[in-house]
Amino acid sequence: MDPTASSSSPHAEPPTLLLMVPAMGVAAAFYEPFAARLRAAGIAVRLLDMPGQGSSPLSARRGDDYGYREIVEELLPDAVRAARRELPQGRILLAGHSLGGQLAVLASAELSPALDGLVLVAAGTAHWRSWPAGRRLQACCAVHAIATLAALLPWYPGDRVGFGGAQSRRFMRDWRHNARTGQYRLEGSARGAEALRSALREVRLPVLALSIRNDPIAPEGALLELLAHLPAARVRRVTVSGLLAHAPWKRHFSWARQSAGVEDALLAWLAEDPRSHHFLSGVTDDHARDPDVRDPAPLPAP
Repeated sequence: MDPTASSSSPHAEPPTLLLMVPAMGVAAAFYEPFAARLRAAGIAVRLLDMPGQGSSPLSARRGDDYGYREIVEELLPDAVRAARRELPQGRILLAGHSLGGQLAVLASAELSPALDGLVLVAAGTAHWRSWPAGRRLQACCAVHAIATLAALLPWYPGDRVGFGGAQSRRFMRDWRHNARTGQYRLEGSARGAEALRSALREVRLPVLALSIRNDPIAPEGALLELLAHLPAARVRRVTVSGLLAHAPWKRHFSWARQSAGVEDALLAWLAEDPRSHHFLSGVTDDHARDPDVRDPAPLPAP
């Protein structure tokens, strides 16, 4: 599967290319303002449309069947390998927003030798138990309602219900498994869930985990549960305020359209040369931005 992408030629020293995976149901073009700001700073950017979104030829409404496997085992590997051929000595970063961050993490199980780092923006597991205690029941009810709707209809009409865009039933079964259990599986993959977990435990990439303060869609517990899948990675956590004029839920998205500190944090991290962090494990935090920090929680039992 060839990734649908847009790219640019500017590059820094060393040349850096960031591959961006969108949030669930969001077209890659939504991130063009963010990409333009990075390009102006000398970072090349390629935006990747997920199956069924944006300029992708696939359509859940037409009955096209796809899931996490096609993204993790086909689209992202194709994009990373193409990037590495273009920049054999450059820095290749795989970035993801929200669900895109989860998929970038899963892809790193195979792609870490070809990557120089992961960038997660407002990302976290969909597992309802990782939500704050006061919102856990609401999250549980939402997960079960969405999962039931997706199971009953020929495709999931997320664009009509206001969550996740139009998706195939298999895609939603992958989402449901994580949302209910905190674990990941790629339906249709030759690699089982335990093999995937084992491979993720060996990933030693540097990771920049960027949070939007008080983000109700990607709360801290969800990020920590996602990071727990990468126990050997070197993680830098940074929290930015986002666009304070916007409602908290809107800040989850609006950083991509208007500058909200995300690209500044990314450029500062790149200035540290993330490649030098390889083979170091643990989590470090920007305490000046996020004073309320705790270590990643253990993963729920499979």
